[in-house]
Amino acid sequence: MDNRVKKKLIWAILFSIGFMVLLLSRVEWEHFSLIAGRLDIKYIVIGGIVFALGNLVRTLRFIQFDHTHKKLAHWWSINALYNFLTATLPGGAGEAAAAYVLTKYSTSNILAAFRLLLLGRLMDLSSLTALFFLASVLISSATPYREAAMWLTGVIFVMTSLMLVPASERFMMRQLQRLPGHISLLKKFSEKLNELLTIAKEKHRTSFYAITLTQSVAAIIAGIITLHLLLRSFGIVFTPVQSIYCYGVYAVFQVIPVQGFAGIGTQAAWFALALKTAGYQGADVLALGIVLHGTFYMFITMLGLSAVLVWLVCRERT
Repeated sequence: MDNRVKKKLIWAILFSIGFMVLLLSRVEWEHFSLIAGRLDIKYIVIGGIVFALGNLVRTLRFIQFDHTHKKLAHWWSINALYNFLTATLPGGAGEAAAAYVLTKYSTSNILAAFRLLLLGRLMDLSSLTALFFLASVLISSATPYREAAMWLTGVIFVMTSLMLVPASERFMMRQLQRLPGHISLLKKFSEKLNELLTIAKEKHRTSFYAITLTQSVAAIIAGIITLHLLLRSFGIVFTPVQSIYCYGVYAVFQVIPVQGFAGIGTQAAWFALALKTAGYQGADVLALGIVLHGTFYMFITMLGLSAVLVWLVCRERT
């Protein structure tokens, strides 16, 4: 491992510990006992099943993106590792690691890997902002930052939708191909773009966007239902609109490029802020943020372990 990478990892771990210590210093420990006292395990189990189903939908979307014709087990492992890496590694390191995994085990080159990840992110963002905008319209007018959320989600939805228009993608790639070609590096870059353009043309046939966007909406809805069920398991009764709004606010905070190792501290804070914004008034909001982050990370880790198990089984068969 490179020394610079080691330093970044050490700083990320120290940042996580510091942030978590700060958070825990503001939490009243009896709140954890209160949450445990009203815990309903069945909602956690159902939430875990919905979370897994949502990731199955994401796996099927990967298969739609794919041009190497890999099987479901292969893409399940890729999706599970992608989730684990992005949830664990700080900053953009998770995305970079996921791109490396895709390059090594699936796509032909790093540009194709980043294109695939970018398409997935754009589709998720378009689906999320559409649902978040709807929740912003329907939620109580007394909700903090409601109008700002409506404007923000509306603008992001329009922007991401335009970026997903097939003509836009082809236009951007053609402009990049016009870069001077006398330098060998640019020639190689242009060749890779030709490969991507071929892939893009293949995928723009039939109903590619209709299928993948529907899958994106289904995956986001699965995430919202998971959050709704977990809140029920901790004794919090949100309306579906509040749960969508809470999930949307949390996702907006996720965009902030500040994440320590495994999201320790930061993700709990984002959950606490999202809960308060969506209308939760309880004094145990910080404790709930920590518990929610821990539960989601447990689900993600279990998916990661399932990827290892699938890989071991497939290796034994070969």
